[in-house]
Amino acid sequence: MSYRTNQFFTLLAYILLLSLGTILTTFSITGSAYFITITIASIVVAGLMIYLVKESGPLEFEKKTTLNHDLQWIILGTVGALVVQFGIGFADKLLFHASTDSQNTLSLLLMVKEYPYYFIYVMIAAPIMEEIIFRRVFFANLIKPTNIYLAAIISAFMFAFMHQDTRFLVYVFMGLWFSYVYYKSENIYVSAGSHILMNAIVLTLGIM
Repeated sequence: MSYRTNQFFTLLAYILLLSLGTILTTFSITGSAYFITITIASIVVAGLMIYLVKESGPLEFEKKTTLNHDLQWIILGTVGALVVQFGIGFADKLLFHASTDSQNTLSLLLMVKEYPYYFIYVMIAAPIMEEIIFRRVFFANLIKPTNIYLAAIISAFMFAFMHQDTRFLVYVFMGLWFSYVYYKSENIYVSAGSHILMNAIVLTLGIM
C-alpha cells in the first residue's frame, strides 16, 4: 500500500466514524445501543489507524525512541496540556468574557456518567484517533508544502473546529501544543499518551 493510499484510508476511516452517529440517529438508534455501537466502532477504527501508522513506516522526523524518553515527554506533554487548557481558558475569560466551562467536556461527562463504558471512546480511542489525524496526517503532511509553523496553525484550527466548542481558542492552543510534543518527541504515540492522560484528568476532575 502506497503512503498516499495509507493516508487516504486513515482519513476515510475517521470520517466514517464521525458520520456513524448521524447514521444511527437517522435509523432511530439511540440510548445504550447508540453508545455501544459508537464505542465498539471507535475501538475498531483506532486499531485500524494504529495498523496503518505501522504500515506507513516512520516519517522523516519520526525516530525509534526509548521508553524513558517517551515517558518523560508524555509527562511533560500532559502537564503542558493542562497548563494550556486552564491558562488559555482563564485568559479567554479575562479578555473575551468567554465561559470557562467547555460544552464539549460537559456533554461528554453526562454521557460517561450515563453509559460508563463510553469512557473507552472518550478517554482512549478519541485521543489516539485525533493525534493520528490532526498531527500525523495533517500537521506532518503540511510541513513540506508550507512550513512547520503554518502546518501547526492549520492543523490546530482544524482540530479546534472539529470539536465545535465554545472555547475555540483553548482548542487551537491545545492543537499547537500537541503538534509541538509530537514533533519534538518524534513519536505520535507520545502526543497520544499525553492527550489520553489530559482527558482522563480533566474528566475525572469533572466527575468529582
